[in-house]
Amino acid sequence: MAVNHLLTKALFCTFVLSAFSINTVEAKSNSPKIFQGFGAEVDGYIRHSAQRYRVSEAMLRGLIKMEDGWYDNISPTGATGVGQFTMGTWNWLAAKPEGKAIGMRLVDIRNKGTRADPRRNKYINTLATGLLARWHIDQFRERGITISDANLYMAHNIGLDGFHRALQGKATADDIRNMRLNGMKRGMTVSGFIAYQKRRYEQNKAEANFITAQSSVQLAKNLNWVEPNDNTIVWVQPKTLQRRNDGLDDLVWINPQ
Repeated sequence: MAVNHLLTKALFCTFVLSAFSINTVEAKSNSPKIFQGFGAEVDGYIRHSAQRYRVSEAMLRGLIKMEDGWYDNISPTGATGVGQFTMGTWNWLAAKPEGKAIGMRLVDIRNKGTRADPRRNKYINTLATGLLARWHIDQFRERGITISDANLYMAHNIGLDGFHRALQGKATADDIRNMRLNGMKRGMTVSGFIAYQKRRYEQNKAEANFITAQSSVQLAKNLNWVEPNDNTIVWVQPKTLQRRNDGLDDLVWINPQ
């Protein structure tokens, strides 16, 4: 009996530990990705695109962060690249003089989804994202749509015509199907989806503009921390201010006695 009791307890402990391990793995896999910036290359492209097409860099950063494509992600709609362009939108823009001017090439059945897909060029894709935003701004003025960062994102996300119809309460079945591919949850209304996407965009914009490659503190490669033998470390206010280049003018290091 004692042996059986011990075996039962051991099996129970094994079961509990296994369940805990599974839950831990699932929690880790479902945890959101931590945004660590676009990297210096894409940061530079975004800045150049914003300046070239006279659009808000903050808006553009938020849009690209929300679209989640600067590392070659492919969305359920088949969109890819930094600005997550579908084949249709890309080819439409590439056929325009402005698209040709930045080197946009057509996506076709031979290069679509391959390493030769023109949308994979991060520089041209980022320029195209700014170019499309500029076109949307001009169209907003003609159609009486309020020009805002969130509205520009929505036009990029579900298409200008689809967004315009949604604002007018005239969304079609195809528009709603497109919204579902872009994150519309079950039971959401069209207006509810737009409000939901705008909230997500504003959150992503805040994150994208908080972390930039230029704001990161770069430490010298030969800088090493040496653990002191004595923990008696003192910071004191100097009588004479010593000017430094790192902003720590009023701090002086005193070696422990």
